[in-house]
Amino acid sequence: MGIRTDRSYRSLRAITLYGTAMLALAASVGCSSRPAVPFRPEPIDYADTLPSPQPAETEPREVERLLEASVGGEIARVFSPRRWVGAQHEALNVTRFDDVVNSAWFEHRNGDRRMSPEEVGRGPTTAGPDTSRTLTVIGGKSAGVTPGFTVRDANGTTFLFKFDPKGNPQLSSAAGVISNRLVYAAGYHTPEDYIVVFDSARLELHPEAEIDTDVGERPMTEADIRVVLSGTDALPDGRFLALASKFVPGTPLGPFLFSGVREDDPNDHYHHEHRRELRGLYVISSWLNHIDMRFANSLDVFIDPPGYVRHYLIDFAATLGSGTTRSHNPREGLEYNYDLWATMGRLVTFGFFEKGWEEAEYEQFHPSIGWLQVEEFRPDKWRGNWPNAAFNNRTVRDGYWGAKLVGSFSDEQIAAAVAAGQLPARAAAILTGILATRRDKVVEYWYAKVTPIERPAVSLRTEDGRPTLAVSFDDLGLEAGVWPPGETRYLWRFEDPASLTLVRGERAARPGRRQTLQLELREPPTLERRFAEREFTTLRVRAIRPGAANREAIIYMIWRGTEPGYEVVGLEH
Repeated sequence: MGIRTDRSYRSLRAITLYGTAMLALAASVGCSSRPAVPFRPEPIDYADTLPSPQPAETEPREVERLLEASVGGEIARVFSPRRWVGAQHEALNVTRFDDVVNSAWFEHRNGDRRMSPEEVGRGPTTAGPDTSRTLTVIGGKSAGVTPGFTVRDANGTTFLFKFDPKGNPQLSSAAGVISNRLVYAAGYHTPEDYIVVFDSARLELHPEAEIDTDVGERPMTEADIRVVLSGTDALPDGRFLALASKFVPGTPLGPFLFSGVREDDPNDHYHHEHRRELRGLYVISSWLNHIDMRFANSLDVFIDPPGYVRHYLIDFAATLGSGTTRSHNPREGLEYNYDLWATMGRLVTFGFFEKGWEEAEYEQFHPSIGWLQVEEFRPDKWRGNWPNAAFNNRTVRDGYWGAKLVGSFSDEQIAAAVAAGQLPARAAAILTGILATRRDKVVEYWYAKVTPIERPAVSLRTEDGRPTLAVSFDDLGLEAGVWPPGETRYLWRFEDPASLTLVRGERAARPGRRQTLQLELREPPTLERRFAEREFTTLRVRAIRPGAANREAIIYMIWRGTEPGYEVVGLEH
């Protein structure tokens, strides 16, 4: 990633302008909303990759963090005054077109430029481990959910090998690789994950290798390797299959949290619970049933040169139908591991309180897939295993943003990602269909919460002395086939305070993704218009569809005085 020489000044200027705007807004409306779009400072691409000192490595105390989130965090969330009055904070790092910029957290990929199925299937990978020669075991782990070991291949590249549980071949390894490909294509930073098959005879123990156990580290032995391998099923030819995760470049700094900021990283400007890409990650996690999306499955890495922190999502073994060591069950995806309110409900009612999943019957789709909801899947009711501050702070606009990423995947792209998991043909076909069905449910739910218009454009012409403004946009609901054109109509309100123009109208949608509204203005705008504060033009569009309570989208425009006269400067859903 290159860094422009003027970026430091521009980044600091943007932050200063943003702080000034927020202070002024706080004085006038108590911080209940954000500045109007045309006056909002625009985030800058890769502004958080400015050269900076290396932060210290952190090791958050996992049990303490999980208890804090499950008890204190849930109590604070439920009794928050903002929550009860509906004054939720919108994400802080959005652009004037309701998006995010490329950064150390997220890079636009499939949602911005449709990747080929081959690109999706390849994901971030370059070259997997060389299993044709010696594989040196330099460390191991017998503690935790997934025992495994760290391997250096003959090329000097280091990988973490993790294995499937007995009786469920490829359950966690395939889930890990498939979700890795889809999360990467969505735009997040992920490691290179591979399915590998190797001969255990090629494993060679390094004399200084150590293994991490429940009671601490000790020298690793050949017996430790045999114990790890005995926990998985060998292939019919005696070889073993594993998920090999390549160590990411840079210096590991420990996980990032889904709230607050890293205090020793000067590039970490926005509190994580108010970052759009982390809030919108809820929708992607719900699609992939990533129940373990928490800080322990994240990683900050210092990239030097030039010297900045990049933020990774890692370990996707507990996704789709995989619970890593077993199949998922109906609770997972509907209730936290420790759900404060459900637990209190059961205590108060002496166990009679039920959540609905407790009596549910389920059966694995396939030993290599496990189980997850399909037709019963509710995108708004999904929960991970633990509370996540960014997820809990999401708004409708964040959900719609995440749904656009999910909706960007075609059936062919999903099939390519599934193929990377090297599942048996029948299992691959089943899982591809499940992911397509869950994708459609995600899109249908979140698109119905907004008026899902994108890429607005305007043109102005004069006929018989009367100006006509044509405003065109893509309706993603029509493009996705969520609603047919015959059941969609638009209510709109055009307001130009500088010229005292107010026009309302209504129009039925026409076939096709691209829609155009023709606005007949009462008088031509003039070049003498005033540019007083907040005197920009707005077009509010609300899509009316059967059973959909869409909130309006706002297109912001300013008058340029030259062709086409008006210019679109913002969009808010």
